[in-house]
Amino acid sequence: MTKEFSSIMELKAICEQKSRLLERERELSSALLQDTSLIPEIYSWFKDIVAETDHSQNPDGVMQRKKFLFIVLFLYAPSSLAGGRLPNGIRAELAYVFPDVSPCVISNNIVDVSFIYQQYKDFRQDIEFIYNQVLKRLKITGVIK
Repeated sequence: MTKEFSSIMELKAICEQKSRLLERERELSSALLQDTSLIPEIYSWFKDIVAETDHSQNPDGVMQRKKFLFIVLFLYAPSSLAGGRLPNGIRAELAYVFPDVSPCVISNNIVDVSFIYQQYKDFRQDIEFIYNQVLKRLKITGVIK
């Protein structure tokens, strides 16, 4: 087979890989929740969980806000944690939950949280614990199965 024609086999392999990657991307970016009106309720749970587990931390502090933001993004828009677009409605609910925080700060926090999650073990452990507690509550209330 000549070099020119062997490129057809390579092209076919690339097309197959692309198809598998796109399918995997769809799987990984599918949201667990769609109803953004639940965000204030989830924030209430978040504050309760934080208060129960660590009395020294301010549930309204910047790092706690970033933890909550990571959890909400993971529930509603996982691809936004990888640089994807934030779906409509989420920023508005976050602005409602954090009335003293500008949308610009929320956007900057979105950029930060994925990096912080990857770099800081304590942040990651806190998020994983709180996320699992939130999931339990979502199951108890029948929002997810």
